[in-house]
Amino acid sequence: MKYIRQTVLFTIILLLVNNAMGQAKASDYLKAAIEATNQKKYERAILLCDAAISLNNTISTAYFHRGYNKLLLKDFQGAIIDFSVCLDLSPDNLSAYLYRAYSNQKAGNKWESTRDYNSARRIDAIETFAFMAGNMFRSTLGD
Repeated sequence: MKYIRQTVLFTIILLLVNNAMGQAKASDYLKAAIEATNQKKYERAILLCDAAISLNNTISTAYFHRGYNKLLLKDFQGAIIDFSVCLDLSPDNLSAYLYRAYSNQKAGNKWESTRDYNSARRIDAIETFAFMAGNMFRSTLGD
């Protein structure tokens, strides 16, 4: 319920700001979303990505960033969907493959996770190995 109220309130604020200041650019919302993520305001970052996507639904970075924030909130299925859209728009996005693989891993989808890690490995084997090793190390620490 709280999330719905925040979404409605944020949407109303966006409409008022857009009417007062003219149409904002999708990139402006994306920059604000990145700042919100840096401040650990993940729900706000998702809403800002939603606003960016509503203005331009072909920005793969907005889908990636929204997926990343969903991953941070442990919404693994939502993250998988956003990383998938990102990959539809940008098929060689190494980070999207890595984070979709990790999201699939956390969601218990071993086959899909392995497939994504293999796709990432074909793009950059060293970066993929480093990402996987880092995740294994973090999991031993209790993450």
